[in-house]
Amino acid sequence: MNETVEVDLVHMVTYRRVLPFLVTLGLVTNLVALVVLCRPSLRHTKVNGYLIVLTVCDFFVCVSYIPVITTITGCVHYSYTDALYFAHFGWTLVGVFQTIGIYTILWLSLDRFMAVWMYDLYPRIQQKPHVNRNRMILTAICCLAIHVVYMIDGKAECTSDVDHHLDCKHGRWLSTSGYELSYSEQWHKMYRFFFSLVIRWIPSTLLLGFNAGLVVGVARGRLSFPSASHPNAERNLVTITICITFSYIFFSLPIVVYITAFASKLDDRCSGLHSKEILRAVGNCFQLLEHIVHVFFMAGLNSAFRKELKVFLRLEQSTVEKEDYAGGIKGEEEVSRKGKGSQLTPRLERSTNGAAVNLRLDHSVTPNPSTRNTMLEPGEDSVMVRDDSVIVVMMVRDDSVMVVMMVRDDSVVVVMMVRDDSVMVVMIVRDDSVVVVVVVVRDDSVMVVMVVVRIV
Repeated sequence: MNETVEVDLVHMVTYRRVLPFLVTLGLVTNLVALVVLCRPSLRHTKVNGYLIVLTVCDFFVCVSYIPVITTITGCVHYSYTDALYFAHFGWTLVGVFQTIGIYTILWLSLDRFMAVWMYDLYPRIQQKPHVNRNRMILTAICCLAIHVVYMIDGKAECTSDVDHHLDCKHGRWLSTSGYELSYSEQWHKMYRFFFSLVIRWIPSTLLLGFNAGLVVGVARGRLSFPSASHPNAERNLVTITICITFSYIFFSLPIVVYITAFASKLDDRCSGLHSKEILRAVGNCFQLLEHIVHVFFMAGLNSAFRKELKVFLRLEQSTVEKEDYAGGIKGEEEVSRKGKGSQLTPRLERSTNGAAVNLRLDHSVTPNPSTRNTMLEPGEDSVMVRDDSVIVVMMVRDDSVMVVMMVRDDSVVVVMMVRDDSVMVVMIVRDDSVVVVVVVVRDDSVMVVMVVVRIV
């Protein structure tokens, strides 16, 4: 079959020129973004899990568009297997990953809305174990389940009058997806209404509400709330959330208009040059473009992501590479300035009101003249190496968790502080001789202090 005879110019340009370029661009950019987001310096940052899930969904949306391109959205099939796959999974897999991405944006917007307007409640929810992971697992299961009906209700057939003719020599293959097969039946109309509410109208309405609240919060300066230790970073994060949300609404508008007002089954939709098919082609291009621009928002508005992206693309040296030599020189200068060397000694101090325990790291002199001190930037993750002594300071500064771990010459000091004004745990193990555990639990009315000292 000569597909140029069967397919009009609009379909050829859209599905043989524009969409292949967008798919290639989307695969490359989202794969690079995924690698950058998984780098150690970004792994423990705020909402990184949401951004990883969103990037994975964007990547697989681009992958799922490949059968749409090869079949020219179901107009051209080269085998029964090809037609059968497109009938059951061609558009439904695209829909699954798009829906997961939409709800990921919704969860991201909800978290930022609560952080701005409900900053007393937000830390309590976030400190629950695996809350974000459980959200995303449940979201993925529900998004898949709601598309299963359309996956099952699909059909591939040959236009030939000869039944059971799998090679279809006397005709051509046709695929009918679950979105179209039972379109006029009552159950399909009811399910279609429910489906539209769940995947389109409910999340879109909530997104508009949450992001309108974020815009008002930014205008009123509510980003300077007590739990924000980095207001600029919080402001950038809110800006990214708003941009991602409104890009989804803007780029989804053409396909939503088509589905809502013009979608219908046309026998000659591939060759008839219908105006509604032009709108459908534009909608498909815009819909795919929406899954590409997220990377550019992160690169343009997130300085940490942009820095790691430059390192990945070899446009900039990493902090370790830049400061490896300079850090050694600074370490020698620090040794000369302080005597023979220095190391950090932890000291616990209690505030005057007895409601908090603070950790202080004081310098003490060691007799080792060959101490090497390497400090890594940014300050959230620091590593200091002194001969056979290693001090690792890791701070996850999302106003909820700070972990400090120091390994010094067979001495181990581990300090974990959950700083949401509810729980603080300090555990110190030194020289296999002393274990001190301090637990402070505060729930606005109760404070419990437990100290356990064990001499081994």
